[in-house]
Amino acid sequence: MPTPLSEMPFERASQLVLHPVHRDVYPVLVQLITDLRQCRTDADYYEFQQELLTRVLEVQAHRGECTRVAKRLRRSRAVPADAPELRSGADVNDPESWELEGDVCERVDRQLRSIGDAMAWRLFSYNRRIIHALSRNDPSGPMAGKKGLLAERTFLAQRWHDDGDFALLHDLTSCLRIGDATLFKVDGSDFEAFLHEIKTNAKRRRAGQLRRIKLAEDSVRDGGPLADDPESQLVDLAIPYKTHLSSLRDAFAHARVRGVQSVKVSGGLAIVAADIQRGYALWSEEDFLARTDIDHRRAQKRAGILNKGHHVTFRSDDLAARSPVMPPWAIYPLPPLTCAGLIADAVMYIVTISSESLLTAFDDAGIRAVWALPPGLEQLQPGQVVLNAQKNGRTIQMKQAELRRVSLELADLPTWVKGVESLFELTNLGEHPWPNFMDEWKVWI
Repeated sequence: MPTPLSEMPFERASQLVLHPVHRDVYPVLVQLITDLRQCRTDADYYEFQQELLTRVLEVQAHRGECTRVAKRLRRSRAVPADAPELRSGADVNDPESWELEGDVCERVDRQLRSIGDAMAWRLFSYNRRIIHALSRNDPSGPMAGKKGLLAERTFLAQRWHDDGDFALLHDLTSCLRIGDATLFKVDGSDFEAFLHEIKTNAKRRRAGQLRRIKLAEDSVRDGGPLADDPESQLVDLAIPYKTHLSSLRDAFAHARVRGVQSVKVSGGLAIVAADIQRGYALWSEEDFLARTDIDHRRAQKRAGILNKGHHVTFRSDDLAARSPVMPPWAIYPLPPLTCAGLIADAVMYIVTISSESLLTAFDDAGIRAVWALPPGLEQLQPGQVVLNAQKNGRTIQMKQAELRRVSLELADLPTWVKGVESLFELTNLGEHPWPNFMDEWKVWI
């Protein structure tokens, strides 16, 4: 996975964000999110998918051409006559100009496919367990130039024109990694979904791919183990999901005017929202960063966690299509302009939670929780265990992805702990169940 913006030198990050290819996609993202939210019928989704597919293929093809030209220049060969236009206007004979544009296209590709993720969440009625089950595989490569692309596009078109059935192309997303497409067949007022593995030659279907499809279907239908982790399984809870995302919406509304806005959320979450364009209009870059830091500390103080316990911080910037199990920004209950800003890093927010808040919430529920992170650790690794919750001789682990969910989704902490408590009442669970709350769709719709 490419280096996040927050880990790059500032000059390089600025080159990416201010590049014309990156700037031009922002209004496109706003329009795509608006159009997606207006989709109601299979015909709407079919047309929307065709538009999104066209845009993704264009940026992937341009990235491939940029890479080709850069490699030629690195071998001391001339720019080919059929080279595309270099959108930045930089020196065409400098391989770094082409490499930069290729890197920008990689970001834009992810941003567009995050809209595909939002389409997948909508089509699956915001059912997180389905997304989890179908995400357990390595990410696919670019579609542009892919040998099987013609067969996949033919499958989509034939199913639509012959049967009137909409098929979602998985490579247009970052979250659907098992199977090539999902076919939706209307069944009265409901629908049935069928996974398809599409091959130019049907005889070349591999047993491993079919086995993963079977495991994914079983984990959704029967709560079986996930395809790549026998200790993990999906668990449905009879507890309605509750978040504080309305506070985030209000914070961004104020940040659009003030540049930066801090807010606390009950349960010990400290949040600062920043509108980067507005902030740079009001202050210098140095002052903007300083004000963001001041407001963040102010939020921690108001939340009662300043200098208390071990702090873990999550940032929203450059997360578009990086995690297959994160709800995409485009489905957040925020205006399309704000959602597009989160995707393109025109706006951002930072959430900090303290170990004391978490441990207190568990203690209030009668659950013993043990913090598992070493003191001073700021950067969590994927799969890292944050704490161990213990009750009745059993242990359930909370890993990095679940703490990120609690933080970035502003989950109501007592509700989330109540969900963990209910897991102890179930039998035959592994150490790392993935809880799915009841009526989660109400948060995103």
